[in-house]
Amino acid sequence: MMPDNNACDDPARHGVPRRDFLTSSALTAGAMLAGTLAVNKETKAAETTGNLKSQPRKTFLAVGAHMSDAELGAGGVLIQAARAGHRVVIVVVVSDYRSWLPTVGHEEETKRKLLALADKYGFEKRFLDYPYHQINGGDLELKRKLAEIYVEVKPQVAFIHNVGDHWPDHVACGQACHDAFLFSHGLSHDMHEHRCPLIYAFSALPGETYHFEPDVYYDISDAIPDYMELLVGCDACDMVRPAEEVVNYEFRTLGKAPQTLRLSPHGAHKLADCLRYGSITGCTFALGFRTVWGRRRGEKLL
Repeated sequence: MMPDNNACDDPARHGVPRRDFLTSSALTAGAMLAGTLAVNKETKAAETTGNLKSQPRKTFLAVGAHMSDAELGAGGVLIQAARAGHRVVIVVVVSDYRSWLPTVGHEEETKRKLLALADKYGFEKRFLDYPYHQINGGDLELKRKLAEIYVEVKPQVAFIHNVGDHWPDHVACGQACHDAFLFSHGLSHDMHEHRCPLIYAFSALPGETYHFEPDVYYDISDAIPDYMELLVGCDACDMVRPAEEVVNYEFRTLGKAPQTLRLSPHGAHKLADCLRYGSITGCTFALGFRTVWGRRRGEKLL
């Protein structure tokens, strides 16, 4: 089947309904300008009943180039998904830690800590063991490996790198995932056409991307404490230092239930992003994504 060339330009198709694992709805750029929320009526009715157990278990697949890219870009939503009982699979493409100076001599220890951190938050984590800055988005072997993972886990939602990025690993990873998740029927053992229903691009850090304009936002206010703590753990693995040593700032929330958020270097950048996107959507903290593919998304997806 040929793709609809206008599919990704249709604001209605970018309108993402209220997720059954979120406390508030997503806004698209079109809905934002109109001042309306894109709320799926059937999903809203299901939320009203509060019977999430009757909802089918879904799979979320997030692929990052480096050890914490997927957590940085989509961690808040992934935490919410895991909390709601959905399957969350994270793939790290560049995970030959002999080629990253801080982790040289600590390769296996780093992987053990990353797996333990993922397990703490209910994620599955896999490593493809490519070296730093040596992957290519057109690498047929890489695309085949990603396509086989896609066919195996059968995600309803995939999160991949935004390709408008200065980091070559990010760009290559985003390009390879795009092909693997849309054209697995030519890149895997399964010749049936099983395109991913919904693919979102994320930005790992603001300073790394040069062209990233979200068209959908998610309220992650209820997950922000765990999200920031997840990034503390990721930075501790990245720098091979104890978590206490990578905390640079504290952010204190006030009110009936005050909280103090510990912020690592990456966490401070993402908190700023979440505050900015939250102000756009009218919530406290939000994550923004850009729709890469959504033509086949329907009411049954989420």
